[in-house]
Amino acid sequence: MITAAADAGVPFAWAAADEVYGRSSKLREACEKAGKGYVLAVPLNFTVTLPSGRKTTVAAVARLVPAAAWETRSCGPGCKGHREYAWAWAATASPRHWVLIRRSMGDPADLAFYYCHAPAGRLASLPALIKVAGKRWPVEECLQQGKGQAGLNQHQVRTWHSFHRHTPCCPCAPGRCWPSPPPARPHMTKLLLPSASPPSPLPGATPGSCPPARTTSHPETTPAWSRSASPRPAGSSACPPRP
Repeated sequence: MITAAADAGVPFAWAAADEVYGRSSKLREACEKAGKGYVLAVPLNFTVTLPSGRKTTVAAVARLVPAAAWETRSCGPGCKGHREYAWAWAATASPRHWVLIRRSMGDPADLAFYYCHAPAGRLASLPALIKVAGKRWPVEECLQQGKGQAGLNQHQVRTWHSFHRHTPCCPCAPGRCWPSPPPARPHMTKLLLPSASPPSPLPGATPGSCPPARTTSHPETTPAWSRSASPRPAGSSACPPRP
């Protein structure tokens, strides 16, 4: 799909995926060959090569992150406001690859890892990688709504034609089935018409609003700590709990 979209000229610069696809070396190679960046979730035992040449897991990289390197940032709005986590990134032996680490604000042991790539000539920064990682949530929410409301996953996947005939209809179904009020009857017009003046708000009630998203821009940088960090000896303490 990535190769077909790139060959067809579909305008996109990044790809994001969960651990199932993050483990696929073929997917990463296809993105890099097409000149696309990616932020792919990977399991904690995913192996990377540090700038020192030592191979280690991303879980071990997280234990090397200094306390000052963690930044609290939002990866996008959610149903309860902005999804804020503590984030850090680390350099690898490749100048175009990084490890992105997400830590829960409530549980310091809850970590998620991403393997990132930016093609040559494209700026890469911590806010940019976080933004790409956060794009997975809206896509997954749309898929869940499509499955629950339009039967997106109820097609016959045995043939190519059945897939392509069913899938395009699913995004159109919610708009077609959008509820509309029934036509008013003449003798019930007075009951259906709204009042002339809108109801007054409750005392002390003020409309709520979500805080604006942060749009801080940063030049391309590689975390300095990860270029010179050396593995801690056995028994060393991990990063302090997130605030």
